[in-house]
Formats: sequence, structure tokens, C-alpha cells
Amino acid sequence: MKTLVAAIMIVLAFAMVGTAGEKADEPAPAKPAGRPGDAAPAVPKPVIVVFDLESQGDEGGLGKWMAANIRAKLFRKGIYVMIEEMDVNLAVQEKEFAPKLDTPAKDVAAFARKQFGADLALWGETKMLGDKVSFSVKLASTTEEPELIIDDTFTAENRHVAGIAVDGMIRRITSEAEPREPYDPAWDVAWKNGPNLVKNPGFEQADGDHPASWDAWGKDYHHDMVQWIDAPGPGGNGKCMKFEMNADIAGSYGVGYYGEPIDISDGKRYRFSVRVKSMGPAVKIFLKHYRYFPAKGNEAEGQWRVTRDAPMNCRGSNGRWTEFVRDFSPHRNDAHDPSRTRVELYAYWPEGIVYYDDVVMKKLE
Repeated sequence: MKTLVAAIMIVLAFAMVGTAGEKADEPAPAKPAGRPGDAAPAVPKPVIVVFDLESQGDEGGLGKWMAANIRAKLFRKGIYVMIEEMDVNLAVQEKEFAPKLDTPAKDVAAFARKQFGADLALWGETKMLGDKVSFSVKLASTTEEPELIIDDTFTAENRHVAGIAVDGMIRRITSEAEPREPYDPAWDVAWKNGPNLVKNPGFEQADGDHPASWDAWGKDYHHDMVQWIDAPGPGGNGKCMKFEMNADIAGSYGVGYYGEPIDISDGKRYRFSVRVKSMGPAVKIFLKHYRYFPAKGNEAEGQWRVTRDAPMNCRGSNGRWTEFVRDFSPHRNDAHDPSRTRVELYAYWPEGIVYYDDVVMKKLE
């Protein structure tokens, strides 16, 4: 009896094994089709590594500070995987590879790809131009033949407002449009008929040997490089300002020229325009917004300080008189709202000549 039971158990065991084998060979059932509205698979975020920017004379302090600012703003966008600052610094120290502005993109891309598995790499340099902060940035893909996505220089009025310049750079990186506001046809009517708030806008009125209501930065070399002349043709009209920069000044401080302060305490929207003729140098107009800060502590008196600015890049003149226009709203309803602005005509590298004329600023609202 025991022998019969054992035989039966063995037969059943073999039968079970055979059944299991047959089921294992059957094709797996197909997954049910996704229902309409099901979320698509997540697309991996690109990985970006931001190297400390190079800076001279401060043991790299300004470059580290600027890179940290860029990392923080990119992180808040939420569209990249960021390589941590500590990991970047460890790899740079271990491999003794700290990219400079002129480091070939192919070398930076290969390092970023090998060390971090990054898709994008950002590097560059920053320096102080007087009170201004200038930072030159390169952003490239890390492919075998890198695509240079950004290769440009950005300038902030001072370290306190450098974040605004960084915001503009990041909008370039992410292809985001400038913040837009509703259009009002009344703005164009005001632009056509309203009074010009800039004093001596065409440089026609004299104050001794220079145009009234305008002045250089106060540095001696600026007076040597700024001339008040008849506007050259074709397209010239009356008087104009001429900057003639040598290589040393064009590659360092550049040259600037200021108009008189303009009241903007009402917080309205404004439009600005200027005509420029550049024979090579890069041209940038700054509308510097000031706020008065009362004296504190041991200060003898209060100070007017720049809290915001509205820069305008004047690219594409190509040796012809060209008009550049932009709108701006200097107020955001916070503690840094300014109450006056000044127009600064500014030019920098490369060396050469720039002409300015017909400076207009009008209130649109």
C-alpha cells in the first residue's frame, strides 16, 4: 500500500512539473492598451554642469559667487538636473581642470560628459568694471562636436542687481520670452504726442565746450575719448556725441556718458529710444534707476543709489544710423522702487568709434 501511494505521488509530481513547464513556455499576456488621458512617460531632464566662472585678483571669489547665482536660478526653473557645486569642485581639483573663457568648447564638453554624464556645460569669466559686474558666459552641448548655444557678455550695474542680468541670460538659455504685458494703443499716442523727458536730447544746446545737461563719468580719460561734433552723414542731423575708444579702455571700463536725472516717482510705463551709429564697438544703453536712502549710523548724509536698471543692447548698427527702442516699467511695488532715472550712453570692446543722437524718453501711461 505504501509503495502504491509513493508511486502515485511521484507521477503527480512529474505531472505538475510538466504543467508548469508548459505554462512557462506560453507567451505573456499583452498589456492592456493605455486609456485616453493616461500620462505619457516622463522625459528625462537634461543634466547641466555650471563651472565656477574665472575671476582675477580676488582668489576667484567673484566667479564663485556668480556661478552660485546661476546655479540657484537654473535650479528654480526645475527643467534641469543640476550637478552639485561640491561635486563640481571636487572633480575640478582632482583632475586639475578649471575651464577658462578661452578653453575650447570641445575640451570642456569632453570633461563634463566623462566626469558628470552632463548634457550641457556652462563656463566663463566675470570681472568688475568700476561698479559694474560683467560676466562672459559660454554654454555648449557635450556632444563629440559641441554646439555653442550661448557665447555672450552680460553686464549689471552693480553686485546688488546682478541677479537681473542673470535672469536675462537664463531666459536666453531656456528660450523664454521676455515678460510681456498687455498692449494698449494709447501708449503709441502718448509716444507720438507726449513731451520728451530727456533734456537736450539732440545735443544741440551748449554749456561751454560740451552739450548742456550731459556729462562724462568724471574720469579724465573719458573726457579725452568723448567728443561733441557735427553728426556725420548720411542720416546725421545737427550735433551728436562721438566716442572714440582705444584698445585699453574698450577692453576694460569702456566709455559712458550721462544725462540729467529724470523723475520717475509715479511708477508708470515709459518708452525710450536712441539713434546709434557704431563703427565696430558694442553699444549698450543703461537707464539707471535711483532711490534715495537716508543716512544711517555714522553716515553724514543720505545717498542716491542704483537699485534697478533697464539695459538695451544696440546690436546691428553696422556703420549706419539706426534707431533702437524699448519700453520699461521701473517699479515693482517693493522697497527698492526708484524715484529717478538717468540715461547712460555706453560702449565697450572692440576699440573704435560710436556716434549717439536723438535720445528720447516719454511716459506712456
